[in-house]
Amino acid sequence: MTGTSVGAARKMHVTQPAISRLIADLEADLGFSLFSRIGGRLNPTTAGLRFYKSVEENFLGLERLKQVADMIRDEASEGLTVACMPVLATTLLPPILADFVERHPGVPIRVDSVKVPEVLVSLQNHKADVAISQAFPAVAGIEVQTLLKTRALCAMPAGHKLAKKKVVRAQDLRGEKIIGWLPNSRQAYEAEQSTISSTEESPNYTVLTDTAHTRYAMVAGGLGVSIVEPFAAKVWRAHGVVVRPFETAIEYEYALSYPSSGIRSDLVASFRESVLRIVEHYSFDE
Repeated sequence: MTGTSVGAARKMHVTQPAISRLIADLEADLGFSLFSRIGGRLNPTTAGLRFYKSVEENFLGLERLKQVADMIRDEASEGLTVACMPVLATTLLPPILADFVERHPGVPIRVDSVKVPEVLVSLQNHKADVAISQAFPAVAGIEVQTLLKTRALCAMPAGHKLAKKKVVRAQDLRGEKIIGWLPNSRQAYEAEQSTISSTEESPNYTVLTDTAHTRYAMVAGGLGVSIVEPFAAKVWRAHGVVVRPFETAIEYEYALSYPSSGIRSDLVASFRESVLRIVEHYSFDE
């Protein structure tokens, strides 16, 4: 971290010879060299760098535990931690939290933007009290409540020839540059692959990405057209992205989920009420 044994000694409040002895003892214990010694300088070996990375990760884990303990000790009132997909955290979640905060002013709220595979882990490990994401199969101990189902859209840059169509069909994508999904979740990945592959043997993918906003951004940058979820459309219209209904069986299902014991919490129950109230009147256009 300091670059020199003298700097390490100063940081640890010991002498430089003590640092040399500590390094020698650690290397003897590990059975490999941490540094190569050339011209009086210590340069980390590949093995040393790998070991340092592991040590650093463990120290960060310990620091994380300390932060959690501090938070638990110092919080004046019970808070709420929400795990949420990034695209929902920037579109659906703000009005939900506005409704919730109006009834619970002063309650600390933490928003953890995570991808779908991480949602379940966050709930099971009690890192989150409640989550909003694309739906996933029910798991013991986790309640999953469907909020809404939406059809896929086709996004294109303003001025693109497909923007003249009221509805875009799979065959309209033949020959187009396409921005596609990386298969990292239960997104409608297989359905999309099947739809696009039905138009031509080798679809012309220009970019593959795993987040909705990145996908829209690539469209805005003129890199191609894309089959997209509808939430981010209102954000990207101002950046020259046009969306049209896409005639397909691709459907996105969104859900509210929480540990089975979580609904006993007054805050989680109240948050659920806010979610259902906002979803009932949510507009994808405004």
